Amino acid sequence: MEPVPSRQCKPPSRTVHTVRCADYADALPAAFARLLSESAILPAAAVSGRHVLVKPNLLTDREPDKAVTTHPALLRLVLRHLKSSGAIVSVGDSPASAANLQAVLDRTGVGAVCREAGVPFVSFEQAGADSYETDGFRFAIARPVAEADLIVSLPKVKSHSLTKLTAAVKNLYGAVPGYSKTTLHRLHPRPDDFGRLLQAMWRVLPPTVSIADAVVGMEGQGPANGRPVNLGFLAASADPFALDIALCRILRLRPDTIPYLKGTLHAHAPECSGDSIDVKSFDIPVGSHLLGLVPSCVAKLAAKVLWVRPRIDGARCFGCGKCAKACPAGALSPGNGAGAEERPAPALDRHACIGCACCHEVCPKDAIRMTPSPVLRLFHVF
Repeated sequence: MEPVPSRQCKPPSRTVHTVRCADYADALPAAFARLLSESAILPAAAVSGRHVLVKPNLLTDREPDKAVTTHPALLRLVLRHLKSSGAIVSVGDSPASAANLQAVLDRTGVGAVCREAGVPFVSFEQAGADSYETDGFRFAIARPVAEADLIVSLPKVKSHSLTKLTAAVKNLYGAVPGYSKTTLHRLHPRPDDFGRLLQAMWRVLPPTVSIADAVVGMEGQGPANGRPVNLGFLAASADPFALDIALCRILRLRPDTIPYLKGTLHAHAPECSGDSIDVKSFDIPVGSHLLGLVPSCVAKLAAKVLWVRPRIDGARCFGCGKCAKACPAGALSPGNGAGAEERPAPALDRHACIGCACCHEVCPKDAIRMTPSPVLRLFHVF
């Protein structure tokens, strides 16, 4: 097990800088240039000669206009800036275990951007990993992440069925390679426990600059099957927790209800600068995060009536089997459900299901909804 001294020489700046950006075509280059100039977030002197790993959000194989993954136009500008500043650059990620990596690179446009820039893409599964233990959690971190001098994280701002929001902090969960992610979901299915795991991971990660892609985000049944929503801005910070707290305020979410932000609100209170951004509404799914409202002892005693499970639409399902492959608990059996013969829906073992939403994340047809029990929905209302 590796030691866990912090890679941070000093606490990162809590400044969060926001810039309006209307689209990924005409508006993005000028907005990105403003962000770099006004925030001084990635000066050439700080990256020249250093090994910089760029970490986009590549959850699964969807086209850029679906708002599931980091837009390749933003990645292109980041790579150009880093290379012109003299950085030694690579791009890497670990998509959901049920996704084919080459399909992800092709359909998201990230593979084409890397080839255009002459920057290698690193598969975290193939690069090897080291194990860490801190704060009572054990996890693996891909070596390209651990060995980087600096990480430039490019999260997509989206709703999330388990954590309500996924942005800067959760984007580095992709540093955990392959099936290790599903194992951690199985070991820590409750939102609050999973949130503490994410906090523990950040104690061993290298310094990170996060640039959030919020030009078009996702609301509703995120992080993969929600609705694209025009948010119209970019945001950047050297402190991922401060950035996500600032995003919560912009999106009208309560930061203290986001599992991975609990306990961080004072130490990472953001100092905001740049354009004032006002998003009128941002829809989040009624999902697993509701369990965080219930004391753990109560949830365990009342497990038969307090649950969040996937509900599968047999008319949409076409039997690809990705959900069963992604399930860390082995709760889904492909092809044995009650769907039509030409579209066999998977069968769910309700006793085995842990409500982690992994199946929901990878479904390519929006056939899965994370659905809370009637008692849990009633609890939420009150």
